[in-house]
Amino acid sequence: MKLFPADKSRALSGLALAAAAACGLMSLMAAGDLLTFLGAYSSQAFFLSLARSTVPVDMPPLARLIVRDMRLVFIFFVFFWFSGFALALGVWGRREWARRGAVYMLYLLSAAGLLVLLFPWLAIPRPLVYGGVSLAPEFNAAVRSAAFTLRMGALLAGSLCLWWALALDRGELKKEFPAT
Repeated sequence: MKLFPADKSRALSGLALAAAAACGLMSLMAAGDLLTFLGAYSSQAFFLSLARSTVPVDMPPLARLIVRDMRLVFIFFVFFWFSGFALALGVWGRREWARRGAVYMLYLLSAAGLLVLLFPWLAIPRPLVYGGVSLAPEFNAAVRSAAFTLRMGALLAGSLCLWWALALDRGELKKEFPAT
């Protein structure tokens, strides 16, 4: 099979190959991180260091989830990147199951981007304000800057994912996948 078939979209083939390369690399890195984490997680020193750590009172919900279920988060990222790799290779091979899977994944990613765009405090701590008085102005400025950056990233990434999902789901690219 050619890298860029003559009768198919070269842009879709190129982007699918680039996505497969990126997701393949990220899945290998996530698997290595998982193995490293599991090695550290099994030692007593890890639990001793966690016992002495200081945890903020008002942690963002995503940070709280990561702290509570660290192993599941690492395993999730391995499966997420590996499924992205498999779907990208399937889209490159013009398989209908891969197109549907990629569309669902892209819709979910754009919904996650919209959620973070509307509620950045899911991932970023809230500013420290009591009775309308800023308790830590430098911290609050940093938090507001981080929230703005996160919102802009979520807007760009979410809109790009939505654009590709719609192109694969309802656009001309859908015709390149044989119906099964």
